[in-house]
Amino acid sequence: MQLGFIGCGVISIEHVEGLVELKKKGLETFELSAVCDIQVERAEYFALEVEKRLGKRPAVYSDYRVMLEKEQLDAVSILVNHDLHHTVAEDCFDAGVNVQIQKPLAISPSFGHKMISDAQKYNRVLTVSEPSLLGAANVAMVNAVKDGIIGSVSFIMDYATVSLNRGFFAGTPWRHMKGKAGAGWINDHGVHRAHFFTEINGAIDEVFAYTEIFEKELSNGEVTIKPTGEDTAVTVFKFNNGGLGHWMCATSAHGERTGGVWIYGNKGCLRPGQHVALEDGKRILIPELIERYASDIVKHPFAHSYVELWDAIVKNKTPISSAQRGLEALGVVFAALESATIGLPVKVKDILNGKKHKYEDTVFDEMESKKVNL
Repeated sequence: MQLGFIGCGVISIEHVEGLVELKKKGLETFELSAVCDIQVERAEYFALEVEKRLGKRPAVYSDYRVMLEKEQLDAVSILVNHDLHHTVAEDCFDAGVNVQIQKPLAISPSFGHKMISDAQKYNRVLTVSEPSLLGAANVAMVNAVKDGIIGSVSFIMDYATVSLNRGFFAGTPWRHMKGKAGAGWINDHGVHRAHFFTEINGAIDEVFAYTEIFEKELSNGEVTIKPTGEDTAVTVFKFNNGGLGHWMCATSAHGERTGGVWIYGNKGCLRPGQHVALEDGKRILIPELIERYASDIVKHPFAHSYVELWDAIVKNKTPISSAQRGLEALGVVFAALESATIGLPVKVKDILNGKKHKYEDTVFDEMESKKVNL
């Protein structure tokens, strides 16, 4: 099937590497036949990189609508700013093209609902490229926990703090503006975690959070902004099954960063990417988990995302990283943001059903204003 990329930024090369892994394994895969970016020079450079890795140079466009009109595409991977996800996706569906969206599903839950409705309206596939769930290691960890390897999960801790030295995350100022990104790092990075939490231990019921913007001004020496997205979020949450969680996302750290996830059950602890530590002192490394629980899954998360996209289109198979699950993860993030806005615990279902939306309204306001023009 023919594949197009809309957006040729930093993450796009990782997607190409996923396609390379599928090609090396001789698996049915997509041919990347067209790429698009509003900065045509970036698209041209990216096309050369694709040719080096996959052996064929894709056609280059600066307008994705022209690409949709001229190319006979079966699917696209959308790799653009969060505020554009819903409009670009609808244009693709209308052109008869299936969509894989780079996380988060949308800039906010309301737009996530719209995207799912649009996919159904046009009878097209919509999947989420969520690397925290996909690839052999992640699938193995989830399957191992569901198999009871650490017993019943009682609590999860996650710390993700980085220092940007008052610069921009991934070199992109828009990620710090809620009218472009939906929120600060809790929506950009944090939605990965929320998706993983719910995959490994079921739905989250309620969230309480504090958020803050500690860095009032950010600059790369050429562009200076006053961020509107939170740079620090400290959150606690409760799962439907009674488990508890503590979660912190921050890009405002200085001097030293910290990071790591601990998933505790009544028989042991899972350290994602590292090992399982059981109460009898035994440690099980991730390669052993892969052998036991995910030996048939490709290693590269983005390779797996294209397996999921292919299977959803050809076999009508529900993906692990479905749009609906992506919406639920977005609901957890916005429950935290809503809680910090109103100063009370928030039920995730009240975000997803639109009952609570004070924070989301501020995103809409900024999207409609001329404040965000990066």
